[in-house]
Amino acid sequence: MKNHIVFVSSFLLALLSVCQVNAQQDPQYSQYIYNTVAINPAYAGNRGVTSIVGLHRSQWVGLDGAPRTQSLSIHSPISESKVGLGLSIVNDALGPSQ
Repeated sequence: MKNHIVFVSSFLLALLSVCQVNAQQDPQYSQYIYNTVAINPAYAGNRGVTSIVGLHRSQWVGLDGAPRTQSLSIHSPISESKVGLGLSIVNDALGPSQ
């Protein structure tokens, strides 16, 4: 049993040591009021009409690896019920991840 634990531990350590590691980052927004669905999905359909919102933000323009964020959100209420349906797409590029 001990040999099995040592083998599995060694295998997992070897497997994890060759994997690429990626970090997570929150996109930079300054127009929260216009794209509420990107912040809280529960806002989908709250305006009573179909809403389409597209935003673009470029920070530190002219520098290599400067942050760029684009987002597109579409949301709408469904018939007369208190249910909304939405789609939010975010593209965030920063530094070497571009």
